[in-house]
Amino acid sequence: MFRRIPGNLHDCLALGMTTGAEIVVQKIVKLEPDFMMIRGRLAGTQDSGRVVLIPYSQLTFVALQTALKDSDVEAIFGKGAPVLVADLPSAAQTVEPEPNAEDDTLNDAPLGVNPPKRPEPASKAALLAKLRERLKN
Repeated sequence: MFRRIPGNLHDCLALGMTTGAEIVVQKIVKLEPDFMMIRGRLAGTQDSGRVVLIPYSQLTFVALQTALKDSDVEAIFGKGAPVLVADLPSAAQTVEPEPNAEDDTLNDAPLGVNPPKRPEPASKAALLAKLRERLKN
């Protein structure tokens, strides 16, 4: 992904770390399989030009701090197909895992007894009818 970002946009990158720190990139120096070497600074500081080695496993997000047109994003990252609602799995297609005999959390209720169900939310009309009846009394 980082190899796709043009050099003129390196100084617009911000990297979020698992610690919550944010690093503002000035230049990507080197990309290795497990880490990257950048020249940059911690967000909120003026210590620019520091060389920082960042393991990819410590990144939580990468943000471009400049507005890009859709055509620019597609030129850099390629055109992605949007996900259609019809392609998402429905509740009927979702398979629930089988209870494991060794899993005690699913076997808290005695056999033959169903756990209590949540009550269905009351409709607005039913609530208004109850309120009107109480007000009569």
